[in-house]
Amino acid sequence: MGQSQELPDGILCLDEGYIFNYDLSEPDKKTKLPSDLREISGIQVLGNGLIAAVEDEHGIIYIVDFESGEIKDKIKFGDRGDYEGIVLVGKTAWTLKSNGNLYQVKDFEKGEDDLKTEKYETGLSKKNDTEGLAYDKRNDRLLIACKGHPFPDDKEGTHLKAIYSFDLEEKQLQPEPLILIELDTLKDLKDYNLFSSMGIRIMSYFDENKGDVTFQPSDIAIHPISGNYYIIGAVGDLLLVYSPDGKLLSVVILEDSIFKQAEGICFDNNGDLYISNEGGDGKGNILKFNNKE
Repeated sequence: MGQSQELPDGILCLDEGYIFNYDLSEPDKKTKLPSDLREISGIQVLGNGLIAAVEDEHGIIYIVDFESGEIKDKIKFGDRGDYEGIVLVGKTAWTLKSNGNLYQVKDFEKGEDDLKTEKYETGLSKKNDTEGLAYDKRNDRLLIACKGHPFPDDKEGTHLKAIYSFDLEEKQLQPEPLILIELDTLKDLKDYNLFSSMGIRIMSYFDENKGDVTFQPSDIAIHPISGNYYIIGAVGDLLLVYSPDGKLLSVVILEDSIFKQAEGICFDNNGDLYISNEGGDGKGNILKFNNKE
């Protein structure tokens, strides 16, 4: 893994050549959201100050003015359900449901009257609890992060979380995980004491699909410049950075005072970072962190 270097602000760099270029201790911009987006999950930058978002209960793409937080448009593409991720591929939006289904929404910005929505069953299911979605432009594929069980079958994987790829030409999930997140490694890096480790083990018995709760992915994004994978988790309060070849580069602790429940992550073309938080009993928000590179 190489020599690690722990920085004062909760950033652990595991590769001497890697630098985490964001100050997550202070957002450069914070936008509070209306009640419709209290349970915001996936986000994607559209450009021109607009962000596309989905939330946990409705098959709606929300178009949000990032400056004001105002919802500029609502585009209904599907029935009620637990929608967790959204990405853009040209003029097409892809959305992800927690049961593993993907929805291809063609020409979504034309409005509901002209929508063409097609569902794809990936082979992943509710037990995998699919929560994160990213578009890998270099390889023309989607990446899907599983919050729950790491495998489509019952193969043991209590101490793993998985990232899969979905080929956009073949419209098919690749059978083997692209990345397996080793939770024991994260425990070692976070230096859990015996009490914390026992607590995590006990909690995993209550829901065997979720397994070890050291870290559960909420969303995934690909840095537009480096190509690195950024995986965020509200459970575990961590942001992980992986290289495209699957090497863990950095582990970043998310402070509760800033990240109430981090559920969505994306970048703009400049590499500025956006993270959405569910509101719980309050308002959801989107935070922007400028690229310091």
